[in-house]
Amino acid sequence: MGDSDIKKEVEKQKEPQKTEKTAKKKAGFFRSLKAEFKRIIWPDKDTVVKETTAVVVVTVILGVIIALLDFVIKTGLDKIIQIG
Repeated sequence: MGDSDIKKEVEKQKEPQKTEKTAKKKAGFFRSLKAEFKRIIWPDKDTVVKETTAVVVVTVILGVIIALLDFVIKTGLDKIIQIG
C-alpha cells in the first residue's frame, strides 16, 4: 500500500461521519424552521384583502402617472425636434 492508497482509505472513513453530521444539521435546521413558523402571526383574511387592494390601487395610479409623464416628455421632445 502506497501513500495514495492510505489517503483514499482515510477519506472513505471520513465520508460517513460527514454524511451523519450533514443529516443532523439538516434535521436541526428544519426543526428550528418549524418552530419559527409556529411563532408567525398570520394576518386574517380582511387584512390581506385590504392590503392587496391598496397595493393594486397604488400600482395602477403610479402606472398612469408614469404613462402620462412618458406621453408629455415624448410630445415635448417631438415639438423640440420639429422646431430645430
